[in-house]
Amino acid sequence: MAEASSLDRLYGSYLYESPVGSAIRAFKFDDVRALEPVLGGMFNIAAMSRSAADLVVPIPLHKSRLRSRDYIQSEILARQLSERLGLKSRNDVLVRVAHTVPQSELPTATAKHGAMLGGFATSSNASSVVTGKRVLLVDDVFTTGSTVRAAADALKSAGASWVGVAALTVQPIGALK
Repeated sequence: MAEASSLDRLYGSYLYESPVGSAIRAFKFDDVRALEPVLGGMFNIAAMSRSAADLVVPIPLHKSRLRSRDYIQSEILARQLSERLGLKSRNDVLVRVAHTVPQSELPTATAKHGAMLGGFATSSNASSVVTGKRVLLVDDVFTTGSTVRAAADALKSAGASWVGVAALTVQPIGALK
């Protein structure tokens, strides 16, 4: 029997193996921050506008990765997306508690899923912010869904009624090597 997902909806805008994926890699790994406004404006918001989302929440980085990168790409994208959707963005409700190997370095979907189990928690104010709300998680890349499912689990445990994800790029499972 398949495990039920706490993720209610995926909104993907582009395929990862496209020029947008190349731009994300440059933004994320080569510190090309000039791409911030371009990438944030590229979300296809037509369907997201009909989601009745109440709140936008970025996927956070673990504090050790934040120290090395100095910015959170999903937070930047979430801020821009929330402005376009006319929603509030909250980066203070979800916390990455597990320091994991970057998902891009894990060889299989099973390894990615295992690495993310218990990877997120919610802050002390999360229940008052998300209870009964429809939350739109924002991430730059969706591959297996392990990261966003773990984050959605934490948000649903804190009382969110619905959790969707807005991913700028999606990598079809068959494309994983």
